[in-house]
Amino acid sequence: MTSLKTNIILNFLNTVTGLVFPMITFPYATRVLMPEGIGSINFLSSIVAYVVLLTNLGIPMYAVREVAKYRDNKVIRNQITVEILILNLFLCLLGYFLIFGLAHFINRINEQKDLFYVLSITILFTALGINWFYQAIEDFKFITIRALVFRLLSVLALFIFVKTKDDLLIYALVLVGSTVGNNFINFLHLKTYISLHSISWNQLRFFHHLAPSFRIFILNIITSIYLNLNTVMLGSISGDESVGYYTAGTKLSYVILGVISSLGVVMLPRCANLIETNRFQHFVEITEKSYRFVVALSFPCVVGLILLSSPVINIFCGNEFGKAISVLCWTAPIVIFIGLSNVIGIQIFYPLGKEIFVIWSTLGGAILNFILNLLLIPLYKEDGAAFSTFIAEGSVLAFQFIYGRKYIPFPIFSSEYKQYILASIFVAVILIVLSYIISNVWTLVILSVFLGGAIYFSILYAMQDSILLEILVYITKLMKK
Repeated sequence: MTSLKTNIILNFLNTVTGLVFPMITFPYATRVLMPEGIGSINFLSSIVAYVVLLTNLGIPMYAVREVAKYRDNKVIRNQITVEILILNLFLCLLGYFLIFGLAHFINRINEQKDLFYVLSITILFTALGINWFYQAIEDFKFITIRALVFRLLSVLALFIFVKTKDDLLIYALVLVGSTVGNNFINFLHLKTYISLHSISWNQLRFFHHLAPSFRIFILNIITSIYLNLNTVMLGSISGDESVGYYTAGTKLSYVILGVISSLGVVMLPRCANLIETNRFQHFVEITEKSYRFVVALSFPCVVGLILLSSPVINIFCGNEFGKAISVLCWTAPIVIFIGLSNVIGIQIFYPLGKEIFVIWSTLGGAILNFILNLLLIPLYKEDGAAFSTFIAEGSVLAFQFIYGRKYIPFPIFSSEYKQYILASIFVAVILIVLSYIISNVWTLVILSVFLGGAIYFSILYAMQDSILLEILVYITKLMKK
């Protein structure tokens, strides 16, 4: 089995490229398609995302846990995989009935039904892709290489075929093309691990997985509200232009959050296996390291996003997106909130079978987010939606801290974390000084990122931070090899 550190690096590379490529393409897309075009794509994509959520029914996370438990028993592992795949495809069929119904009965969608149908192609290929299988067996090398190839192809396709604001349909095809290619290869590669002859077809119990996956579905559908509800409500109340500003303002926050949260993709199957095999002490050690890792990375990132919000929006989105600056400032702290919530919820509560804490906390946050959106969006538009998310996500994290303490196997407010706060404050001072002496936005951002990062990690090294030292030792070993 590939080492945990190697898997983390591979998944980190996969996640970073998955987020860097959009950072390359999004500035181009915003300038070509303009706020209204970007808003239309994201509004319809949000609807499709809800349908994907329904058709998945919590299967991906559930499947990772179940397959990871039996990854050393190929007979049971393969049987579970086929059962879950059949169940997912059946649900996918039901999802397309919903897609056609929405396109027929809702005028807002019917006006752009061709665009909506193209974006909905992801539903089928998400089900076929069974990415959860490769995560469960920890084949992150295959996941990473495959993803890099198709992301590169999608970037090239964007620059070649999307030229004007009328190319919305082509842009949608480019977006879904990467998903289609990735997941089709996933499906073909499955024969490497699973022989159909080894499956006991008369003993398939695919509906057996409905009840446990439904519990995860409840969690997922509530969580998705944070990702899609704001976009849908903004599109319905304020229009596509507000959606465009909100999308631009939240893009970078979610890019960094995606990088930090990628740790959970690697840790979930490993944690599930450790619990199943009664290696609890090892479980405690790696979850504590995960928590410290998130704290160490998220603090300086939030500081940087807030202090560099204006030049960053100017670079990545253009002068037309000035209203997105305040959105970025409000949503930057969710990098900390969601990052820590993912460690506690996905890496600790879920493997321990205590997902009820995650369900109740996300439900409370979702309700709060919805109420605040109703009150604030009519008055403050995209800023109101951003503030609602800030309050909701902070509340979720607070709930998990308060009500889940006895299940968290390590101190969450250790004095060791003060070095991350002190180093981040020092970086903030440096960025403020640079903003006064450098007028060129490109120079300011590039110098701030590299100088701020160098100073931050130098301070941690001087303080002999254990997480940083462990990473440096591992990198040194890789270089020697």
